[in-house]
Amino acid sequence: MRLVKIRRFWVTVVGAAWLLGPWARAQHATDATAEKPWPRVGFVETLDCQKYLPDLGHTYVEQGDTIMDLASAGDGSGRMFILEREGRVWIFQRGHWLPQPFLDISALTDIEGEHGIISIAFPPNYAKKGHFYITYTNLDGNLILARYRTDPHNPNRALPDSGQILLLIHHEDFTNHYGGQIKFGPDGMLYWSTGDGGIANDTFNNGQNLHAYLAKMLRLDVEGTPDPGKPYRVPPDNPFVKTPGARPEIWALGLRNPWRFCFDPATGDLYIGNVGQETWEAIYYQPAGSKGGVNYGWSIYEGSHDFKPQAAGTDRFTFPVAEFWHFGPEPFHALIGGYVYRGKKFPDWQGVYFFSDWVTNQVWAMRRNAEGQWQTHQVDGGHSPLDETVSFGVDDDGNLYAVGFADGKIYQLVERPPGP
Repeated sequence: MRLVKIRRFWVTVVGAAWLLGPWARAQHATDATAEKPWPRVGFVETLDCQKYLPDLGHTYVEQGDTIMDLASAGDGSGRMFILEREGRVWIFQRGHWLPQPFLDISALTDIEGEHGIISIAFPPNYAKKGHFYITYTNLDGNLILARYRTDPHNPNRALPDSGQILLLIHHEDFTNHYGGQIKFGPDGMLYWSTGDGGIANDTFNNGQNLHAYLAKMLRLDVEGTPDPGKPYRVPPDNPFVKTPGARPEIWALGLRNPWRFCFDPATGDLYIGNVGQETWEAIYYQPAGSKGGVNYGWSIYEGSHDFKPQAAGTDRFTFPVAEFWHFGPEPFHALIGGYVYRGKKFPDWQGVYFFSDWVTNQVWAMRRNAEGQWQTHQVDGGHSPLDETVSFGVDDDGNLYAVGFADGKIYQLVERPPGP
């Protein structure tokens, strides 16, 4: 992987193209007439992580250490768990940064390429269960899912020696396209998005390979009684359990680098922000109640457009509900999936999906109109202060936050006053 400044790095991290191919023929998703006004998003700086981590920052890919994500435990404690790429998880609680990390796995990972800690997930009833899950890359570059326990005598500290690796996915060849987010779905299962293995063009053809864990959405039962010989249970209703040669953990396939995804907490619908390569960024939608087995097309398609049409594969694909052209008048380069708003502060935002772009940092919204057609709209009025948007987060009250990778600043999204 070439040494590039961090902005270019995360264009590839989250997988946007650095190998430019032919321009696509169609245009990106456009707005339809809305029944009600779109949200007017403003920003309130909630946290400058450099105040507490003075060494935070970046110069080049292999030297960059900054903030990756934030999450709530959903336990009513008001804690926000901040993921530092180098392998530490910090707690920010009601305006106070706790001086000791909640978890430190910096000895288990590094920050070469796109390495580091990637995601954290807390199971339902976390306060009673006292364990949680993380994904990270190990020192060999493999993708790891692990369970850790919380100190029963101190809820603000995890037990560093309690880590149990549940699944290791081999990914040694290249240092990009890990995907790697984990979230519990409304069914109590753990969903895990994985990138295609790195470099470009789906080098290993993992997208359509049911024997590969990469380029997939996986679904695991990590809270139930494990299967014999496994530290987790494969849900028996997973779509490929009885498919010869397929990994039974696979829920969906054909994803290039699904960096961030979410479930709508009110409906259970799944939204996947998938970073494209040469031309197209995409948002995929899977309604609640889906039986899985969806094929999103990569690398036969990039979004809904031919990419490797000569490749062998199924003829059943699900295309994006919105896609954005790299070379359009409002270009996207690395789509960062966000969340469906279900907070109480802004009633007009209900059911709106918010997302952004790593390069432009614009905040966008997506929703359906009365006819069921998907609409997208830029909603920040050109005022976004974000610098390399890397993730979104939601607190216990449903408030929505966005994370800047370049400066480690976290902003709460609020209603912008009337005006330009």
